[in-house]
Amino acid sequence: MTQETKQTMTDYAIVGGGAAGCLLAERLSRDPACQVTLLEAGAADTSPLIHIPAGILALMRSKRLNWALYTESQKELNQRRLFWPRGKTLGGSSSINAMCYTRGQPEDFDLWAESFSGVGQHGWHYRGLLPHFKAMEDFEAGANPWHGEGGELSVQSLRSFNPLSEAYLRAGQQLGLPLNHDFNGQDQWGIGPYQVMQRDGSRCSSAKAFLDPARERSNLTVITKAQVQRLKLRNNRVCGVHYQVAGQELYLPVSGEVILSAGALHTPQLLMVSGIGPEEELGRQGIPLRHQLEGVGRNLQDHLDISVSWLEKGCRGISLNPLFWPRGIKGMLDYPKRKGVLTSNFAEAGAFVATDPDQSRPDVQHHFLPALEVDHGLNLTPTIRHFGYTLRACLLRPKSRGYVGLRSDRPQDAPLLQPNYLSDAEGEDLKGMVRALDSARELLNQPVISRLGQAEWRPGKGCHTQAEKEAYIRQYAESIYHPVGTCRMGDGDDAVVDQQLRVHGMENLRVVDASVMPNLVSGNTTAATLAIASKAAELILRPLV
Repeated sequence: MTQETKQTMTDYAIVGGGAAGCLLAERLSRDPACQVTLLEAGAADTSPLIHIPAGILALMRSKRLNWALYTESQKELNQRRLFWPRGKTLGGSSSINAMCYTRGQPEDFDLWAESFSGVGQHGWHYRGLLPHFKAMEDFEAGANPWHGEGGELSVQSLRSFNPLSEAYLRAGQQLGLPLNHDFNGQDQWGIGPYQVMQRDGSRCSSAKAFLDPARERSNLTVITKAQVQRLKLRNNRVCGVHYQVAGQELYLPVSGEVILSAGALHTPQLLMVSGIGPEEELGRQGIPLRHQLEGVGRNLQDHLDISVSWLEKGCRGISLNPLFWPRGIKGMLDYPKRKGVLTSNFAEAGAFVATDPDQSRPDVQHHFLPALEVDHGLNLTPTIRHFGYTLRACLLRPKSRGYVGLRSDRPQDAPLLQPNYLSDAEGEDLKGMVRALDSARELLNQPVISRLGQAEWRPGKGCHTQAEKEAYIRQYAESIYHPVGTCRMGDGDDAVVDQQLRVHGMENLRVVDASVMPNLVSGNTTAATLAIASKAAELILRPLV
């Protein structure tokens, strides 16, 4: 057995340098008397593909910067295994995603607060989290009641906006949707361009926003390619972290707290391989039970998404085709001036629409891409000879719940991912996905955008009845990459962390990432994850009485 090297003790060990971990590292290291160590399993965020927004196309295919996970076969999706990209670098998924900045709806956060019994104000409602959203934000249009100015995270408008995206906005208005330039403002409903996490045409990941300004602090240590093996436990107290770098076994003792920020998939996995979690799940892998918490890995939720694609008129139209090199060459010439197509996130515009007559708030989100997109862009063969555009639609508040399990007792092995899409007993999720599909098709059939297309490519002809639509969804629905909920906050036997994000029944251990969300937010999840981290830093530095 390789001898383990013991390192100098740290006050805080943050496991995971993703969206939450980078913010926490910056906040906690502000105190020069406090030693903070950030452990990230992936590489440093030095690749130009991360910082050039259009690099997202290559990042989806990367095995070095992307965990590139797959779910278990999905019974309700024709036994397909779905692709789940997750960032494997500093910044986590904020370094490889489409940079869309949406927070969700106030009601989402109010439900978080309701996860706790009693009459105390826990600050997890929208009113309590809004100051955190504002404090971390540098909003391009300046401060207002919903936005902040001068924070670390740059939120701006896209510098490149395709004419097809403009046509999509006009089509939505033609359909009766209001034009909404701020989905994070007074009202989320409507259609508009996405605000993006960019600074002057470059990606503004959590690492860029929060970690880079703090890297020179002598009390902050950042270790990349550090695969955490397990937590060191003494009874119910966490004393340190065992990890590997380049095959070397290392041990980091911790005097204060270990904070798990490895994300909704790897955080529960690390808890379980350390002996914290459901007894049955640990027993299957022969892991000794150190602390029983049945909720670890449970309550997995994700946004399922369905696409509608149209072929554009003309063989070399205005849509984006990755193999149309003249446009790509121009983009490379424009990018040094931080303009042009390489500054696009591809998901340039979207909408929040209400399709359920029983709900008063939007239940479906659109992402419009001025390009044909098939299979996450991993398979270019179907789109090489065509120009076109794609509208992705997802159901915002699905009822189906899944879980994260273990394939082995080795943290190096991918966790078992079972989202159980479309499995709710009432069948409401499938009905909602049909409504989402209908909303996308109706919008793209509006004259102002349909006149730019030849015809609907997918689903195309032969998809009109309820049964045909359901069959299309079962065969082609994919994740929009928003897994949350696997270490949910709250009271009760299935909760994992308390109102201060401390793991129930454990000392010196917190979880701070998307896994603590009791329910999905109605939108993209990065902004909400950052707000969780901002509030967590406040709770760590100024605990509730």
